[in-house]
Amino acid sequence: MVHVRRRRRAAPVLLAAGILLAVLTGCQPEPVAATATPAPTPTASVASPAETFAPSAEPTETAPAAALPGECAALYSEGMRASLEATVPPANDPVVTMLSSQNAQLAELLASGIPVLRCTWGGAEGPGIATTVASIEPAQADAARAVMAESAFGCESIGDADLCRIERRGITLDDVEYVSGEDHLFADGLWVATSWIDVLPEGYSADIAAQLWG
Repeated sequence: MVHVRRRRRAAPVLLAAGILLAVLTGCQPEPVAATATPAPTPTASVASPAETFAPSAEPTETAPAAALPGECAALYSEGMRASLEATVPPANDPVVTMLSSQNAQLAELLASGIPVLRCTWGGAEGPGIATTVASIEPAQADAARAVMAESAFGCESIGDADLCRIERRGITLDDVEYVSGEDHLFADGLWVATSWIDVLPEGYSADIAAQLWG
């Protein structure tokens, strides 16, 4: 009988133990999920001082290039052409290599690929004239004038055009004196550059200015 009673009392104890185990199991904290590594926050790039103060590219308006004369004959009046034919023939001899400016910067601009019309008088040796009419933009004209101002050219107005000129004297290796010079006309998007040696008829550039701009 004693053994039976002990077995009957053990059942509530086991049941209580089971309930306590369940309660304890249900109260266990949930497993904490692993914290994800935060993605790096993108930062705004900082412009360098050069980029900060660089001028913005904005379109600029420029005057359209003026049309060049179609031929050299359009540069001269009948009287000036007759004078040139009498004093320094022939016209447009291909052997003439004289540039229309002896200034390296001006000669480089004339040879930079801008539209030009080249007209010459004289032969390979002796007196000669080389005139180049170029169609240029205002900024190019300003650059050419700045070079002339630094090179002791004197400038004046002739009608609607500006004329800048210089004259030089020297002695050749054969002890022969010579005189040379340059005339440069600017107006209406055109630049008329003339280099000459030992001859330039009176009023040469003024005659061209009258033919081109009236």
